[in-house]
Amino acid sequence: MNIQQLRYVVATAEHGSMTAAAAALFVAQPALSRAVRQLERELDLALFARAGRGVALTPAGETFVHRARAALGSIDRLRTTASADQDSAPLVIAASPTLQAALAIPILAGLREHGARIHARLLGASSSAEVAELVAAGRADLGLCDSAVSAEPAGLVRVAIGRAEVRLYSPAGLDLPDRVTFADLAAVPLVLPTAGSDRRASLDAFFEGCGITPEVAVETDERHAWLAAVSSGVASCLWHSLDPRRAPLPGVVSRGFDPPMHRTLVAVQRGADERAVSRHLLEVLRQVGELVA
Repeated sequence: MNIQQLRYVVATAEHGSMTAAAAALFVAQPALSRAVRQLERELDLALFARAGRGVALTPAGETFVHRARAALGSIDRLRTTASADQDSAPLVIAASPTLQAALAIPILAGLREHGARIHARLLGASSSAEVAELVAAGRADLGLCDSAVSAEPAGLVRVAIGRAEVRLYSPAGLDLPDRVTFADLAAVPLVLPTAGSDRRASLDAFFEGCGITPEVAVETDERHAWLAAVSSGVASCLWHSLDPRRAPLPGVVSRGFDPPMHRTLVAVQRGADERAVSRHLLEVLRQVGELVA
Protein backbone atom coordinates (compact mmCIF):
# COMPACT_ATOMS: atom_id res chain seq x y z
CA MET A 1 0.00 0.00 0.00
CA ASN A 2 1.25 3.48 -0.84
CA ILE A 3 0.12 7.05 -0.35
CA GLN A 4 -0.90 7.44 -3.99
CA GLN A 5 -3.34 4.55 -3.65
CA LEU A 6 -4.93 6.25 -0.62
CA ARG A 7 -5.47 9.43 -2.64
CA TYR A 8 -6.97 7.42 -5.51
CA VAL A 9 -9.42 5.61 -3.22
CA VAL A 10 -10.53 8.80 -1.45
CA ALA A 11 -10.96 10.63 -4.79
CA THR A 12 -13.01 7.74 -6.21
CA ALA A 13 -15.25 7.79 -3.15
CA GLU A 14 -15.71 11.57 -3.43
CA HIS A 15 -16.38 11.65 -7.19
CA GLY A 16 -18.45 8.47 -7.47
CA SER A 17 -16.48 6.91 -10.32
CA MET A 18 -12.91 6.07 -11.21
CA THR A 19 -13.20 8.03 -14.45
CA ALA A 20 -14.18 11.23 -12.62
CA ALA A 21 -11.53 10.64 -9.93
CA ALA A 22 -8.82 10.19 -12.58
CA ALA A 23 -9.88 13.41 -14.33
CA ALA A 24 -9.80 15.33 -11.02
CA LEU A 25 -6.31 14.01 -10.22
CA PHE A 26 -5.00 14.44 -13.79
CA VAL A 27 -4.02 10.77 -14.12
CA ALA A 28 -4.98 8.12 -16.66
CA GLN A 29 -8.12 6.24 -15.66
CA PRO A 30 -6.64 2.74 -16.32
CA ALA A 31 -3.68 3.56 -14.07
CA LEU A 32 -5.98 4.69 -11.25
CA SER A 33 -8.20 1.63 -11.65
CA ARG A 34 -5.22 -0.74 -11.56
CA ALA A 35 -3.86 0.91 -8.42
CA VAL A 36 -7.21 0.66 -6.62
CA ARG A 37 -7.75 -2.98 -7.63
CA GLN A 38 -4.20 -3.85 -6.61
CA LEU A 39 -4.87 -2.32 -3.20
CA GLU A 40 -8.08 -4.33 -2.85
CA ARG A 41 -6.19 -7.54 -3.63
CA GLU A 42 -3.44 -6.64 -1.18
CA LEU A 43 -5.95 -5.96 1.61
CA ASP A 44 -8.26 -8.82 0.53
CA LEU A 45 -11.13 -6.32 0.73
CA ALA A 46 -13.72 -5.05 -1.76
CA LEU A 47 -13.69 -1.28 -1.27
CA PHE A 48 -16.11 -0.45 -4.08
CA ALA A 49 -19.15 -2.06 -5.69
CA ARG A 50 -20.74 -1.13 -9.00
CA ALA A 51 -23.57 1.41 -8.72
CA GLY A 52 -25.16 2.31 -12.06
CA ARG A 53 -22.49 3.92 -14.20
CA GLY A 54 -20.22 4.54 -11.25
CA VAL A 55 -19.14 2.90 -8.02
CA ALA A 56 -20.22 3.06 -4.38
CA LEU A 57 -18.31 2.24 -1.21
CA THR A 58 -18.87 -1.10 0.45
CA PRO A 59 -19.17 -1.13 4.27
CA ALA A 60 -15.49 -2.07 4.47
CA GLY A 61 -14.75 0.73 2.01
CA GLU A 62 -16.55 3.28 4.19
CA THR A 63 -14.31 2.38 7.13
CA PHE A 64 -11.19 2.39 4.97
CA VAL A 65 -11.93 5.81 3.43
CA HIS A 66 -12.60 7.34 6.84
CA ARG A 67 -9.19 6.14 8.05
CA ALA A 68 -7.49 7.03 4.76
CA ARG A 69 -8.69 10.64 5.03
CA ALA A 70 -7.23 10.84 8.54
CA ALA A 71 -3.91 9.38 7.35
CA LEU A 72 -3.72 11.80 4.41
CA GLY A 73 -4.44 14.68 6.78
CA SER A 74 -1.55 13.58 8.99
CA ILE A 75 0.70 13.31 5.92
CA ASP A 76 -0.22 16.87 4.92
CA ARG A 77 0.59 18.12 8.43
CA LEU A 78 3.89 16.24 8.33
CA ARG A 79 4.71 17.82 4.97
CA THR A 80 4.05 21.31 6.32
CA THR A 81 6.08 20.67 9.48
CA ALA A 82 8.98 19.12 7.56
CA SER A 83 9.12 22.11 5.19
CA ALA A 84 9.27 24.52 8.12
CA ASP A 85 11.88 22.40 9.88
CA GLN A 86 14.30 21.89 6.97
CA ASP A 87 17.27 23.56 8.66
CA SER A 88 16.99 21.68 11.95
CA ALA A 89 18.88 18.54 12.99
CA PRO A 90 18.02 15.39 11.01
CA LEU A 91 15.37 12.99 12.24
CA VAL A 92 17.32 9.97 13.53
CA ILE A 93 15.57 6.63 12.92
CA ALA A 94 16.97 3.51 14.57
CA ALA A 95 16.30 0.18 12.86
CA SER A 96 17.92 -3.09 11.95
CA PRO A 97 19.56 -3.15 8.50
CA THR A 98 16.64 -5.27 7.27
CA LEU A 99 14.03 -2.74 8.39
CA GLN A 100 16.11 0.16 7.10
CA ALA A 101 15.77 -1.34 3.62
CA ALA A 102 12.30 -2.89 3.93
CA LEU A 103 10.48 -0.17 5.89
CA ALA A 104 12.39 3.06 6.62
CA ILE A 105 13.51 3.79 3.05
CA PRO A 106 10.08 3.02 1.45
CA ILE A 107 8.39 5.25 4.08
CA LEU A 108 10.76 8.15 3.41
CA ALA A 109 10.52 7.66 -0.36
CA GLY A 110 6.73 7.63 -0.28
CA LEU A 111 6.58 10.77 1.86
CA ARG A 112 9.12 12.53 -0.36
CA GLU A 113 7.01 11.78 -3.45
CA HIS A 114 4.18 13.68 -1.76
CA GLY A 115 6.13 16.69 -0.61
CA ALA A 116 7.22 15.67 2.90
CA ARG A 117 10.98 16.03 2.43
CA ILE A 118 12.30 14.75 5.74
CA HIS A 119 16.02 14.98 6.43
CA ALA A 120 16.58 11.60 8.07
CA ARG A 121 19.59 9.76 9.41
CA LEU A 122 19.38 5.97 9.74
CA LEU A 123 21.07 4.44 12.77
CA GLY A 124 21.79 0.69 12.66
CA ALA A 125 20.86 -1.69 15.47
CA SER A 126 21.26 -5.43 15.87
CA SER A 127 17.96 -6.11 17.65
CA SER A 128 14.64 -4.58 18.64
CA ALA A 129 15.93 -4.29 22.21
CA GLU A 130 18.86 -2.19 20.99
CA VAL A 131 16.49 -0.02 18.93
CA ALA A 132 14.42 0.69 22.06
CA GLU A 133 17.55 1.48 24.08
CA LEU A 134 18.79 3.94 21.43
CA VAL A 135 15.45 5.77 21.44
CA ALA A 136 15.21 5.79 25.27
CA ALA A 137 18.76 7.18 25.54
CA GLY A 138 17.95 10.03 23.14
CA ARG A 139 20.34 8.82 20.43
CA ALA A 140 17.40 8.24 18.06
CA ASP A 141 14.10 10.08 17.66
CA LEU A 142 12.16 7.10 16.35
CA GLY A 143 12.74 3.35 16.35
CA LEU A 144 11.41 0.63 14.05
CA CYS A 145 11.16 -2.88 15.54
CA ASP A 146 10.10 -6.23 14.13
CA SER A 147 9.78 -8.19 17.38
CA ALA A 148 8.58 -7.69 20.91
CA VAL A 149 10.98 -6.09 23.37
CA SER A 150 11.06 -8.20 26.53
CA ALA A 151 12.22 -5.37 28.78
CA GLU A 152 11.13 -2.18 27.03
CA PRO A 153 12.63 0.95 28.63
CA ALA A 154 10.20 3.15 30.54
CA GLY A 155 8.89 6.34 28.95
CA LEU A 156 8.53 4.99 25.42
CA VAL A 157 5.41 5.27 23.29
CA ARG A 158 4.83 2.07 21.30
CA VAL A 159 2.69 2.01 18.14
CA ALA A 160 1.85 -1.04 16.00
CA ILE A 161 2.31 -0.21 12.31
CA GLY A 162 1.31 -3.46 10.62
CA ARG A 163 2.83 -6.77 9.66
CA ALA A 164 5.53 -7.87 7.25
CA GLU A 165 5.48 -11.31 5.69
CA VAL A 166 8.60 -13.41 6.22
CA ARG A 167 9.50 -15.12 2.96
CA LEU A 168 12.22 -17.35 1.59
CA TYR A 169 14.37 -15.68 -1.06
CA SER A 170 16.27 -18.19 -3.19
CA PRO A 171 18.37 -18.34 -6.36
CA ALA A 172 16.31 -18.89 -9.49
CA GLY A 173 16.11 -22.50 -10.58
CA LEU A 174 15.97 -24.01 -7.10
CA ASP A 175 13.62 -27.00 -7.03
CA LEU A 176 11.09 -25.88 -4.42
CA PRO A 177 7.28 -25.59 -4.40
CA ASP A 178 5.63 -22.19 -4.84
CA ARG A 179 4.88 -22.15 -1.11
CA VAL A 180 7.41 -23.82 1.16
CA THR A 181 7.01 -25.47 4.54
CA PHE A 182 9.33 -24.96 7.48
CA ALA A 183 10.59 -28.52 6.94
CA ASP A 184 11.78 -27.51 3.44
CA LEU A 185 14.35 -25.22 5.08
CA ALA A 186 16.38 -28.23 6.23
CA ALA A 187 17.43 -28.95 2.65
CA VAL A 188 18.26 -25.37 1.62
CA PRO A 189 21.69 -23.78 2.22
CA LEU A 190 21.06 -20.56 4.15
CA VAL A 191 22.78 -17.28 4.90
CA LEU A 192 22.28 -16.44 8.59
CA PRO A 193 23.46 -13.87 11.16
CA THR A 194 26.71 -14.72 12.91
CA ALA A 195 26.59 -17.20 15.79
CA GLY A 196 26.26 -15.47 19.17
CA SER A 197 24.22 -12.50 17.87
CA ASP A 198 20.68 -11.79 19.09
CA ARG A 199 19.25 -12.33 15.62
CA ARG A 200 20.99 -15.67 15.27
CA ALA A 201 19.75 -16.78 18.70
CA SER A 202 16.20 -15.93 17.65
CA LEU A 203 16.52 -17.89 14.41
CA ASP A 204 18.17 -20.86 16.14
CA ALA A 205 15.24 -21.00 18.54
CA PHE A 206 12.86 -20.92 15.57
CA PHE A 207 14.69 -23.76 13.80
CA GLU A 208 14.75 -25.83 16.99
CA GLY A 209 11.01 -25.32 17.41
CA CYS A 210 10.50 -26.57 13.84
CA GLY A 211 12.66 -29.61 14.57
CA ILE A 212 15.19 -28.84 11.84
CA THR A 213 18.94 -28.27 11.66
CA PRO A 214 19.72 -25.66 9.01
CA GLU A 215 22.56 -25.99 6.52
CA VAL A 216 24.57 -22.80 7.08
CA ALA A 217 26.28 -21.62 3.90
CA VAL A 218 27.24 -18.08 4.98
CA GLU A 219 27.28 -16.24 8.31
CA THR A 220 27.27 -12.44 8.24
CA ASP A 221 25.57 -9.57 10.05
CA GLU A 222 25.86 -7.34 6.98
CA ARG A 223 22.36 -7.60 5.60
CA HIS A 224 23.24 -6.20 2.17
CA ALA A 225 25.41 -9.31 1.76
CA TRP A 226 22.42 -11.59 2.31
CA LEU A 227 20.62 -10.79 -0.92
CA ALA A 228 23.96 -10.62 -2.73
CA ALA A 229 24.60 -14.21 -1.63
CA VAL A 230 21.18 -15.22 -2.92
CA SER A 231 21.53 -13.49 -6.29
CA SER A 232 24.97 -15.08 -6.69
CA GLY A 233 23.45 -18.55 -6.18
CA VAL A 234 25.35 -19.21 -2.93
CA ALA A 235 22.42 -19.56 -0.52
CA SER A 236 18.84 -18.69 0.34
CA CYS A 237 17.72 -16.35 3.11
CA LEU A 238 14.72 -15.40 5.22
CA TRP A 239 13.70 -11.81 4.58
CA HIS A 240 10.88 -9.43 5.45
CA SER A 241 8.62 -8.48 2.58
CA LEU A 242 6.20 -5.55 2.53
CA ASP A 243 5.44 -6.33 -1.12
CA PRO A 244 5.30 -10.12 -1.54
CA ARG A 245 4.83 -9.86 -5.31
CA ARG A 246 8.20 -8.22 -5.91
CA ALA A 247 11.57 -9.95 -5.80
CA PRO A 248 14.29 -7.61 -4.50
CA LEU A 249 16.89 -8.49 -7.17
CA PRO A 250 16.99 -10.09 -10.64
CA GLY A 251 17.55 -13.83 -10.49
CA VAL A 252 15.97 -14.09 -7.03
CA VAL A 253 12.72 -15.97 -6.41
CA SER A 254 10.46 -15.05 -3.48
CA ARG A 255 8.37 -17.79 -1.85
CA GLY A 256 5.87 -17.58 0.97
CA PHE A 257 5.51 -20.15 3.72
CA ASP A 258 2.63 -22.55 4.27
CA PRO A 259 1.31 -21.56 6.73
CA PRO A 260 2.25 -17.89 6.18
CA MET A 261 4.72 -16.35 8.64
CA HIS A 262 4.58 -12.70 9.68
CA ARG A 263 6.45 -10.33 11.97
CA THR A 264 4.65 -7.49 13.72
CA LEU A 265 6.17 -4.11 12.98
CA VAL A 266 6.30 -1.57 15.81
CA ALA A 267 7.49 2.03 16.07
CA VAL A 268 8.79 3.40 19.38
CA GLN A 269 9.33 6.99 20.44
CA ARG A 270 10.06 8.81 23.69
CA GLY A 271 6.84 10.01 25.27
CA ALA A 272 8.47 13.33 26.12
CA ASP A 273 9.78 13.92 22.59
CA GLU A 274 8.81 17.47 21.57
CA ARG A 275 9.94 17.32 17.93
CA ALA A 276 6.90 17.99 15.77
CA VAL A 277 8.29 16.06 12.78
CA SER A 278 8.82 12.98 14.93
CA ARG A 279 5.32 13.21 16.45
CA HIS A 280 3.64 13.65 13.08
CA LEU A 281 5.61 10.79 11.52
CA LEU A 282 4.59 8.48 14.36
CA GLU A 283 0.96 9.49 13.81
CA VAL A 284 1.26 8.71 10.09
CA LEU A 285 2.71 5.28 10.89
CA ARG A 286 -0.07 4.60 13.41
CA GLN A 287 -2.83 5.52 10.97
CA VAL A 288 -1.32 3.58 8.07
CA GLY A 289 -1.01 0.62 10.45
CA GLU A 290 -4.75 0.87 11.14
CA LEU A 291 -5.43 0.79 7.41
CA VAL A 292 -3.37 -2.36 6.99
CA ALA A 293 -5.09 -3.98 9.95
